[in-house]
Amino acid sequence: MYTSGHGLPEAGLRQYAIERGMDPEKFLVITEAEKNRWAMGCFRKDLERDIRFYRGAIESKEDPRKYHEFLTDRDRLIGEELSRRGILKSGLSTAWLDDLMKEWEEIHTQFVQIFSQT
Repeated sequence: MYTSGHGLPEAGLRQYAIERGMDPEKFLVITEAEKNRWAMGCFRKDLERDIRFYRGAIESKEDPRKYHEFLTDRDRLIGEELSRRGILKSGLSTAWLDDLMKEWEEIHTQFVQIFSQT
């Protein structure tokens, strides 16, 4: 198991967990399986899939949460951080990740505004 001692931005993730009534110690524990999953590039694919579902839902005015499980906030935050660290360790640019996270934030905000009543 990995914890925030391995370079994750502990203060920000810890605060996020506390603000949402979660146990920050459990929130920050990253299993080997999670680390491997994100290292295999699944985060990008999962985030892009969620973006497509959000877009489709907005266009069709149908809430997909009935049949689609989106990334949890924890998965998204941890996945982004592990992906970012891997990219930086490789000496590559994080521009694509920054753009993808911005795109996710914009479409997610629209989705929440439209479907928050349902």
